[in-house]
Amino acid sequence: MKFTSFIGIDISKLDYDVAHLDVNGTVVDTKKFSNNSSGFRSMLSWIKKSSATEQLLFCLEHTGVYCLGICVFFEEYGLNYSLQSGLQIKRSMGIQRGKNDKADACVIGKYAYLNRNEIDCYRLPSRIILKLKQLVSYRERLVKSNVALKIAAKELKAFTDKDMHGYIVSDSQEHIKHITKSIIEIDHSLKQIVAEDPALNRMFKLITSVKGVGLHIAINMIVVTHGFTRFKNWRKFSCYCGLAPFEHRSGSSIRGKTKVSHLGNKKIKAIIGNGIASAIQHDPEIASYYKRKLEEGKHKMVVMNAIKNKLISRVFAVVKRGTPFVPLYQHI
Repeated sequence: MKFTSFIGIDISKLDYDVAHLDVNGTVVDTKKFSNNSSGFRSMLSWIKKSSATEQLLFCLEHTGVYCLGICVFFEEYGLNYSLQSGLQIKRSMGIQRGKNDKADACVIGKYAYLNRNEIDCYRLPSRIILKLKQLVSYRERLVKSNVALKIAAKELKAFTDKDMHGYIVSDSQEHIKHITKSIIEIDHSLKQIVAEDPALNRMFKLITSVKGVGLHIAINMIVVTHGFTRFKNWRKFSCYCGLAPFEHRSGSSIRGKTKVSHLGNKKIKAIIGNGIASAIQHDPEIASYYKRKLEEGKHKMVVMNAIKNKLISRVFAVVKRGTPFVPLYQHI
């Protein structure tokens, strides 16, 4: 689609700055609006005075829950918009001096203009996947709180007398019980939400047919991939997770090791890594591969990274094929 106007948005908790660029990438005007429904409508009315909404491209950084409201607004009005990584925009726009919200909005708008032919329009996942995402995020916060309370209480109990730590330890244990109960309830809710949606339930069963993939890996992969519609293939997803190895060499002087990049979604990378032990234990093919590579002298972490990629490729394969995973060793 050919765009004639580009709108850069620098969004924050309470408000956001908007930069309007014309077909030549020149800043026409800038303005600040409130980050709420009234502010969204005011912004659209302001833009309509000088541009047709059919040929507009909105571009903004992915700021989590702060940008959710405006994304919902864009979809309700059928507007084209793109969510971009802040790091992607920063590294692609060259050296910059100084920083403020107005200037950032202009930079984001300029980025949209320069990449107008390659930029992908974004679409929110379904409401049910958004609900799963919020529950997964809440569960993660509870797990972190639980671990923090357990460690603090354990260390205090080990190095102080009962008179010093008595109340803190007992109160911590009460909080830990409550949080643990909440985590169990969230797990039950996740299963229930998936079971109530036929398409999602079928996808979940296909994913968990892969040895080493359980409830949390399956749900997180569904959420991150937007129901396996966000990535074209498993290699793209592996790169997104930070599991794809890359060379580091140039000319005759630089001969770095081939290794994974630190740029990746470390949360989903760690979650997928949790399935390695289960895969090695319950999948003879993975167990044989793991043992063989270690005997060949491969570093343990290299082998584990390869197993993570195997799990990802298998998950994408069963979803694409629409049939459960069939262990190859059964046919040998």
